[in-house]
Amino acid sequence: MIAHAITASEVGIALDAGVDGLAHVWADAGQSASELAARIAAQGVFVVSTLVYFEVIGQQGAGGVDHASPGSAGNAVRAAGALHRSGVPLLAGTDATPFAPVHGESMHRELVLLTRAGLTSEEALAAATSVPARHFGLADRGRIAPGLRADLLLVDGDPTSDVTATSSICDVWRRGVRQDR
Repeated sequence: MIAHAITASEVGIALDAGVDGLAHVWADAGQSASELAARIAAQGVFVVSTLVYFEVIGQQGAGGVDHASPGSAGNAVRAAGALHRSGVPLLAGTDATPFAPVHGESMHRELVLLTRAGLTSEEALAAATSVPARHFGLADRGRIAPGLRADLLLVDGDPTSDVTATSSICDVWRRGVRQDR
């Protein structure tokens, strides 16, 4: 079971209900981030990050569509850092809605924000590939190995040392078939 929670209080309610995963870090300045992260880790819960969502709605402010942000993108990044330090599995997600953030390109920004939260580039890439595959039971993807789906990006650069290289896409393969660009 996955719960949609964006405040520390909502996260606590979801944890009390016995969730397996949380959609969103929290962005308010409620309960101590390290204490809540430790509780999430102790319960074996994973968290879909959605840091870029908090960043975008924070930029829109009063003039844009604000669908829930009770806090700041900075708080969200700090919460993600506390989760990472506590050993909570972080799954890269953007919560791209019809309003914001932009589908596709927002994942590149999410990876950058995850590195700002303390993940290495390799850890951020895993948060977008093998970690979600493992937590959602998708054994045929998320890794490069014989017999698995070959959904691949060829990028200009080394995203394992500089995650921003993911936005320099040269080619795309889906299920082993090169896609027209």
